[in-house]
Amino acid sequence: MTLKRPRGAAAGLLALSFALSLHAGGIPALPKPPIDNFAPPMREQIRQAYEDALKNPQLAGSNGRLGMLLYAYEQFESAAACFERARAFDPNDNRWAYYLGRVQQTLGKYDQAAASLREALRQNPEYLPAQLMLGECLLAAGRLDEGQKICEAVAQKHPDAAAAYYWLGKVQAARRELGSAVELFSKACDLYPSFGAAHYALALAYRDLGDRAKAQEHLALYQKDKLSWPTTPDPALRAIDEIKTGAAAHLKRGVLLESAGQMEAAVEEHERALEADPQFVQAHINLVILYAKLGQAAKAEQHYRAAIAINPNLAESHYNYGVLLTGRERYTEAAEAFRRALEINPYYAEAHNNYAYLLMIRGELQEAAQHYRAAIANKPNYRAAQFNLGRILIQQGEIQEAISLFLQTLTPEDADTPRYTYALAAAYARAADRENALKYMREARQRAAALGQSDLLSSIERDLHILEKGPRPQ
Repeated sequence: MTLKRPRGAAAGLLALSFALSLHAGGIPALPKPPIDNFAPPMREQIRQAYEDALKNPQLAGSNGRLGMLLYAYEQFESAAACFERARAFDPNDNRWAYYLGRVQQTLGKYDQAAASLREALRQNPEYLPAQLMLGECLLAAGRLDEGQKICEAVAQKHPDAAAAYYWLGKVQAARRELGSAVELFSKACDLYPSFGAAHYALALAYRDLGDRAKAQEHLALYQKDKLSWPTTPDPALRAIDEIKTGAAAHLKRGVLLESAGQMEAAVEEHERALEADPQFVQAHINLVILYAKLGQAAKAEQHYRAAIAINPNLAESHYNYGVLLTGRERYTEAAEAFRRALEINPYYAEAHNNYAYLLMIRGELQEAAQHYRAAIANKPNYRAAQFNLGRILIQQGEIQEAISLFLQTLTPEDADTPRYTYALAAAYARAADRENALKYMREARQRAAALGQSDLLSSIERDLHILEKGPRPQ
């Protein structure tokens, strides 16, 4: 008698029966996702992946892909079962152990997560995201010595890994070694100045040491960047992000396209995000700037109105609208938009900077200087604010302070550096420091020429000619 391959519904039932039977061997049953709970694009994605896993219950890739989708859409318990199955069917693919460890960490199963991450690292010992997460899980499980050992190894091999110093600081704080904790948290903040969690940990350590001023300083920095965390390149996690659909996924792709200079494609992705979720306020906020860059002011204003209708208390909405209005020379309205942004978020460096610019061009230099200083205080090395504050100080006769600010604008080197170098040279000339004036004027000329900035180059060459022909010191 010849056996025939079952077809249609019978095949599906047989596959399901076989998949469920695997549970008896210690492998979890294939979970059935709540497909109807998802929006249509996600629903179809998950349905196809689930059906593929049913048809191929012993294929690690089929189980793993379903797990990746479930992880992407925060169905963590079901994702964990899929990753366990994938790992069982292909134990040599370290992705499944790594993903399983991430899910277990999210679920608060720190000991299990540590075991899974160790397994992933046995196959790929140098994978930094897994190392950092292993250290975090060990500390969360109360295994301080093990966590410390992992994080010290990471810090030794990756001295720029701010998160490693943060977790080492947490070890010292747990042991009440507050002096050491402060050093480590400070190192983390030096490496990543907007590290919100590290600033908060520093605030607590300084509080316990009795230094209230320092505690308040770092608490304020935490309030500015509560959710900011240093990023570590993670190709495995990026693979999950890339399969997402829905509003958040379209927004993320839109942001990446904008950073690549592809404005029209970025707009398309943001509009798709709004098709998926018309109340997605961040998409409206981003579209204000995107349409402004494309010169489509009416559409930009439409999205600003939509954003504030959803939530009028988001500083970024008003800031982006202020940028749009400034570009259209509607300065009075732009100033009001920036003021509104600062009422909501007094630490908004960009809003301070742009409001200061509007004050400066209408001659209110003292108040403009105050806002430029606030911008720099909240965003150290804010070159545009340093440059414009320097210009005001030149007018006020504070030449040396202006020079100090201009010197800070010279790095990193980019298209603005020739202009900033020119301003520094002019400031030295005003201070009667001919040697430095010539040095930086020549540097400015070289940089402007290299970048083809012809108008700026003409001005530099004119002033350089005057400097070179001027009287030499006796």
